Amino acid sequence: MMRCSGIREARPVWPQGLESERNIHVGFRAVFDIRGDAPVLLRMAGSTIYRVFLNGAMIHHGPARGPHGFYRMDALNLSSAVKPGANLLAIEVVGYNCNSFAYLNQTSFLQAELEVNEQVVAATGRAGFSSLLLPERIQRVERYSFQRPFMEAYRLTPESDVWRWSINASYDATECSEQPDKVLLPRGVALPALEKRTAKATPRSGLVEFNQPAADAAAYWWMTEQRREELKSFRPEAFELDALQLSRACPMKPEAPGRILDLGINLTGFIRLQVFCARPVKLVVFFDEVLVEDDIDPARNTTLNLIYYELQPGTYALESMEPYTFRYLKPVVLEGNPVIAQAGIREYAHAGTVQAEFSCADPELMKLFEAGRQTFRQNALDIYMDCPGRERAGWLCDSFFTGRVEPLLCGDSRIEHNFLENYLLPERFAGIPEGMLPMCYPAEHPDGVFIPQWAMWFVLELEEYLKRTGDRSLLDRAGRKLVRLHDYFATFENNDGLLENLPGWNFIEWSKANELTDGISYPTNMLYARMLEAMGRLLDDDTLLNKARGIHAVVRRQAFDGTFFADHAVCDDNGIPQRTGESTEVCQYYAFFCGTATPETYPDLWQTLLTEFGPARNPTAVHERLHPANAFIGYFLRMELLSRQGETARLMQEMKDYFLGMAERTGTLWEHCDVRASCNHGFASHLCVHLFRDVLGVHCIDRANKTVEVSVPAHGPESCGGTIPLPDGLLRIRWSRGGAPQIFLPDGWQLKQTI
Repeated sequence: MMRCSGIREARPVWPQGLESERNIHVGFRAVFDIRGDAPVLLRMAGSTIYRVFLNGAMIHHGPARGPHGFYRMDALNLSSAVKPGANLLAIEVVGYNCNSFAYLNQTSFLQAELEVNEQVVAATGRAGFSSLLLPERIQRVERYSFQRPFMEAYRLTPESDVWRWSINASYDATECSEQPDKVLLPRGVALPALEKRTAKATPRSGLVEFNQPAADAAAYWWMTEQRREELKSFRPEAFELDALQLSRACPMKPEAPGRILDLGINLTGFIRLQVFCARPVKLVVFFDEVLVEDDIDPARNTTLNLIYYELQPGTYALESMEPYTFRYLKPVVLEGNPVIAQAGIREYAHAGTVQAEFSCADPELMKLFEAGRQTFRQNALDIYMDCPGRERAGWLCDSFFTGRVEPLLCGDSRIEHNFLENYLLPERFAGIPEGMLPMCYPAEHPDGVFIPQWAMWFVLELEEYLKRTGDRSLLDRAGRKLVRLHDYFATFENNDGLLENLPGWNFIEWSKANELTDGISYPTNMLYARMLEAMGRLLDDDTLLNKARGIHAVVRRQAFDGTFFADHAVCDDNGIPQRTGESTEVCQYYAFFCGTATPETYPDLWQTLLTEFGPARNPTAVHERLHPANAFIGYFLRMELLSRQGETARLMQEMKDYFLGMAERTGTLWEHCDVRASCNHGFASHLCVHLFRDVLGVHCIDRANKTVEVSVPAHGPESCGGTIPLPDGLLRIRWSRGGAPQIFLPDGWQLKQTI
């Protein structure tokens, strides 16, 4: 483990007595002088989130997330941004102190140190920084979602932000107390892109009437007493605002001025508005990824997609503290008559995907690539996230697919290193069984929920990470965890060696398959066998490889009914497994993906899957008893299988059939085939892998040995080209049917194969 020792003098501090207080907003500021061309460095770590301003301009948002007991340190070079003479550094920090999937519930603090010309001129807990409580944030409010902390609500005056842009600002300083030492880690990943974009009015702007019904409280299933206790949320009787009442304000009355603003595509970042009001105003800003019946539905994604403002007369440059995902904005005025001069977003996304390129003679495939790139850059900053809006959580299994995308778009696997390292550093995880891994992390799981199958995907991803990077440092740390994970699963093996009655939230995919997991789950055991194979190779243990072969054989014998693999079996009174007679499409994909079946050993089943199933199937007409699959993860397993078998033409058509409508509607790729949930889901960026590998023909990039394998597919567009960043430069490929491909590699790299 590489710990970070960059901070020399600063101490972790927070306003005295408020270290564990929920939803507290605190400001820190330091005034410093610059003479000449002195280098200026800021090093900082904190909990829970912060943003940094230099002379009134926002320059950073962080921190990168680490595991329990560890904090990742930002190191910002401010040399080119400072001005001669006096400068003002301001840092806003919000401490949440609640349970969520997005952040850990750890004591609030800031540890920051400013260095000019290699001399520390300001350090928290020492000298140079002052601090102040920011009461403008309304503290006792509802959560934004089950997975994320509190919604944002503010009572502002034109002087509320003077402390962060005026050197001579007057404010009431607050006393801070020091906290125990923190274990600091390097940030490890690139700084985020913070580009500004402006939203434009849609054709429905102006005085409009919306017929959509008000948001239903039942849609917010996480607003229950039990959930609030588990999540450490505020109780309703303490609320300073009625969030549900605000959400019901979304449909505007005919006489109310309002408009829907459009960014053009889904983007993730901080909501920005320029507002002028001549008298007091109450304003709610609604946002979402899609419109439902030409309006924003606040309950669509079980989130409170709104920010609330009370503004005294004056001019404001409003910007949210948290990042959100949206295409559409709708300011709704509850009181007053403000002028909204401009609205838009400051993006919060990966800055390093611009060098990757994909072009071809098929414009629809190019549209899919751009949607995949956008989906990745919004879901991959410090960790891989499932979605950048509702959850911002780092889920296993999702990460297996996103991990394949990062080196193709970014040229490295730095985010994946952080993601996996976060799982490996803690000795154990509270709330879940010994040896098990959290389903998502860094996150809190006070309800004890875990997905056993996701721990299996962790092992598969770890093996692929090693192949991608040659980095054995994580594997060396993982050995003990892998053994403990195996020991945990072994306690649920029955007399046939199969896992039976596995506890936890057994997750196969978002389909009927999740209802067919009791008893002996055959997709789970297929995945278990593949996990044991990966674990055996990682640990150089032949007994695990032999055990995997045995499980594959037992599953083939028990689960296959002559036509399909059954999803599960329940043992009778004599302990003999009895198939329930129900099968799912995704179970068949698991069989082929995990190696329980191959097209050679089950040719009839493979041909049936190939020709009669997939996203375009009619489930009532084709093999009615086989329950259909969903995108996650069934169709992604299917695409991988089509790729393995060289079914390029079918793969391209199915990608367009299933994903093109998403790309055209939001510019991103979705969690499901409809808009009931997230319309920007990280795993779906895996389409970029298929476009580079199966359409462009880049089949293997061996970064350890600096070799590339290229094979131009027999089917596909008439021409294709692409650029893939490598650690030493760029891989460029161009080809046209009937001509030799043009391949350019950085110095020191070799082309291993060209067909």
